Amino acid sequence: MDSTSNRSLQSYIQEGIVIVASILVAFAIDAFWARYQESRVEERILLELHDEFESSRERILGSIAELDRSLSASATLLNHLGPATADLSREAAEDLLGEILWGNTLEVPSSVLDSTVASGQLRLITNNRLRKALSDWPSLVADVRENHDWHRQATDEAFVPYIAKFIAVRTAVVSSGYLESNRSTFNLDPAPLQRDPVFEGLLSWRASRQFATHLDSTVLLSAASEVLVMIEHELDLDLDSS
Repeated sequence: MDSTSNRSLQSYIQEGIVIVASILVAFAIDAFWARYQESRVEERILLELHDEFESSRERILGSIAELDRSLSASATLLNHLGPATADLSREAAEDLLGEILWGNTLEVPSSVLDSTVASGQLRLITNNRLRKALSDWPSLVADVRENHDWHRQATDEAFVPYIAKFIAVRTAVVSSGYLESNRSTFNLDPAPLQRDPVFEGLLSWRASRQFATHLDSTVLLSAASEVLVMIEHELDLDLDSS
């Protein structure tokens, strides 16, 4: 009787061990499969983010190039301001102002990162440093875009209206077959502009803000390049993002 009871107890224990082991194995398989699925999603997200940041990097480089041209034109014009400077030709002054007044805007793609954050899938990025950089990216872009927005507003509301005081608008009659139409032409007189201290102050102030935007854009470019390097490392890609 006791021997039978002991054998029954042992069989129960063995069956219990098998059941527990089966459950643990099942949990392990489920966890492995879930992680495998998440890793596939992470890989897809990283590939899409890589394309998006490559595009962002190119647009930031283009924006910096525009700022370089505008700052160079500002420096050239500032060197030709003041009562002791030689007069600029109308064409030279218009060319410099054309470079100075270039848009200086920055638009970078963000749909992949935005959807990744909104869906909560940013947690799937296993590299903590990369995940932190992706989290910080929107605020870095916002800081630079704020400077660009300021440029547009200051240019539209103060800089261009002040320059307009030195531009004469002339109306000419243009014949085309049997039709005649009035067309306005603009004539910039650079000499008064060159000797106007208010304009010099406006241009100096604008150039200093552009320089600050240039510095911020350089920081943003560096951040984009670092993100690309980390993504390539995670994907084990042999790509040049320097």
